[in-house]
Amino acid sequence: MINRFPAALRLSSRPLAAAGLSALLALAGCAGKNAKPGTTLAEAETAVARAERARIGDYDPASWKAARENLAQARASSGSKEADIASRWFAARAKADAELGMVRAERARLSALTMSLKREIAALSPAAAPVVVPETSDSAPPEATP
Repeated sequence: MINRFPAALRLSSRPLAAAGLSALLALAGCAGKNAKPGTTLAEAETAVARAERARIGDYDPASWKAARENLAQARASSGSKEADIASRWFAARAKADAELGMVRAERARLSALTMSLKREIAALSPAAAPVVVPETSDSAPPEATP
């Protein structure tokens, strides 16, 4: 079947790749000697709070659990230089897990929306007559259901 939905509704691996790249960059940035533990922890807390508001636990419980556990580890790590390094590492992982969960949650929402739109289109178009939709630059007419 040809995908004839607008580009905004098509699922792709781009969001996952973007989340992976941002996680990699976050980990690389935390490896620097001048990274401040408080700043990294604050960024992780912000990311986890955003993920909580996005309710990623409903869509990706594994990422949500990992983000919360890594944030708790980051908060617990403090004191010596080695502990600060561990704190930055756990904070970066918490931020990456939260962002990954948000991407997965958005993908699940878009997938549900796509399925809903497909059902609506199928319900609106009679089986014998093809659906005629004027073509635009970002969408093509849907196929007729047999």
